Amino acid sequence: MNARHRRFEGKVALVTGSSTGIGAAIATQLAQEGAAVGLVGRRAHLLEAKAAELRAAGHEVVAVPGDISTDAQAIVQVVVDRFGRLDVLVNNAAVSAGMGVEEMPFEAWRHVMAINLDGAFAMVQAAVPHLIASRGNILHISSISSIAGEFDDAAYAASKAGLEGLSRKLALELARLGVRSNVIRPGLIRTEAFEGMPEDFFKAQLPLIPLGTIGQPEDIARAVAFLCSDEARFITGAVLTIDGGESAK
Repeated sequence: MNARHRRFEGKVALVTGSSTGIGAAIATQLAQEGAAVGLVGRRAHLLEAKAAELRAAGHEVVAVPGDISTDAQAIVQVVVDRFGRLDVLVNNAAVSAGMGVEEMPFEAWRHVMAINLDGAFAMVQAAVPHLIASRGNILHISSISSIAGEFDDAAYAASKAGLEGLSRKLALELARLGVRSNVIRPGLIRTEAFEGMPEDFFKAQLPLIPLGTIGQPEDIARAVAFLCSDEARFITGAVLTIDGGESAK
């Protein structure tokens, strides 16, 4: 990777939900571009495996097992204690209820909100003092479910719409302090979550995507790196949709 793309040399990033999928790809991209990275997730064995992979490649990382809905302050403190600062927070961790409104118990709704929205807010509150000090930024991973009602379940869609509203307000409140807040809104991305799905599922999705291909985690990770870099210094309060054109129809 040439010098131009060592955009995070000397900087520290924290990525939630980073043991697999989009979060793992984001952590890898930022590490490859020079960042020291805090990996956060609830599945400690997967998190440690990802951390070991990145260390073997020569990157500086720390694995922080934890639940962002209850452990946000402690998670941020571990990363800051380890690396001395925080420049980038990526709110990626998310869960879904996987059921319709009529069968969804309130506890399932609350669980989704606790992780996807409450947890993201808690991470922001814990990280903001450090981001102000470094004039850093926040990147939230939403979903086209926030605007396309046929995708995912009601709790997931509502939580992602709320996350986008949170980001807009953060952009306004934190701009005077030099902190930016943006959103990436992915469409269908082929991650480990789809490992059990038959190929027929993906073939059925292709006609819905104008570009005619399924997204990869790296498609999101490269966009995250741009929006979190100094190259995007004049971008805040924005939503970048990455879905192959699916939501444009």
